[in-house]
Amino acid sequence: MLRMGRLVSLLLLPLVGIIVYSALRSYFFRDPPIWTFEMSLFLFGCFFMLGAAYCHAEKKHVAVDVLSHYLPPKWRRIQGIFSEGVVLFVALVLLYISIPNAWRSTMMLERSTHQTPFNPQIWWFRWVIPISCALISWQAFKDMLALILNKADRRQPDCPL
Repeated sequence: MLRMGRLVSLLLLPLVGIIVYSALRSYFFRDPPIWTFEMSLFLFGCFFMLGAAYCHAEKKHVAVDVLSHYLPPKWRRIQGIFSEGVVLFVALVLLYISIPNAWRSTMMLERSTHQTPFNPQIWWFRWVIPISCALISWQAFKDMLALILNKADRRQPDCPL
């Protein structure tokens, strides 16, 4: 999983390069490239969605733990099960909605709707959401199962669960 996170983080390098190139070309030549907007959109979308799956797997996401500090271990575990259940439900709903859209887009070889001369194919980009949601739902299921079976998380040694 660490390797996936590092690969996803590398998407920022071409994103920064594209934005800098576009800004410089726009500033000095008053002629921004037509392809930079859509390419930066694709790169950031992939970074955001796949990065969310990685963050959930590594427990690096933001969590509001105001209430959980005051709960006894049993109720903290119940709250964790509920939280992972909500994450799992949302991820599965997004998966249910996004797979038919991605499939339809693939069958018609969908192109960009921005109506620029660049007009790239975007069917492949539609698959980022189902892939990310599948990864998030799998991790939420694993975490929920570990909480139900009362197994402590190895990445958090001070966790009293």
